[in-house]
Amino acid sequence: MAERPSLLRRWLMIIGLLAIVVGVPLIFREEFVAISDRVLAAADERPFAAAALIVAALTLDVFLPVPNGVTNTLAGAAFGFALGTFVIWLGLMGGSTAGYALGRWGARPLAARLLGADDLEHAHRIAERAGPVALIVSRPVPILCEMTPIAAGIAGMAFGHFLFAVALGNLGVGVVYAAIGAAAVERTSTELLMLGAIGVPLAAWLGWQAIERWRAR
Repeated sequence: MAERPSLLRRWLMIIGLLAIVVGVPLIFREEFVAISDRVLAAADERPFAAAALIVAALTLDVFLPVPNGVTNTLAGAAFGFALGTFVIWLGLMGGSTAGYALGRWGARPLAARLLGADDLEHAHRIAERAGPVALIVSRPVPILCEMTPIAAGIAGMAFGHFLFAVALGNLGVGVVYAAIGAAAVERTSTELLMLGAIGVPLAAWLGWQAIERWRAR
């Protein structure tokens, strides 16, 4: 009986986080477009400050429910493909490294409190089973991308192996989001902005769930 409430809490947390990642931009579409316009204006006026803000938001994602799809897409829209890729990559590397440090040198109970003991244990098993591969393929997946660096730290993965894996995975994520954001500005397309903010994270999450169900057979 104790497992059922725990499982229920786990799914409620997942649904809640997905609602932030996917639902907020969808519900507040007009506000999202208005914010994107302000971000573009701020990037023109103070590009360094805008880039620093985006990097800081992505770095803090391991501790706060930052909607990465929104942040990454806006970075591509604000800075274009090449520079946008670098800004996104830098922020994602900051978040990945912070997660690894939390798992490796922080307290495991603190990590479990932030993410949930069951989810953290699941990510730990993934990190031990798949190693660097899990870190690479989990980069675009909401929730999992925060859990796997922490799990890698707890599992004691060598920092060099960890850094190489997340650098490669984060680069791929940066390229995709920067391309979408830059294309949205070039074509003045709200639909492309929404694709980056909602479509990519949702597709990554559903794809991962399909893989998990296939592996469980």
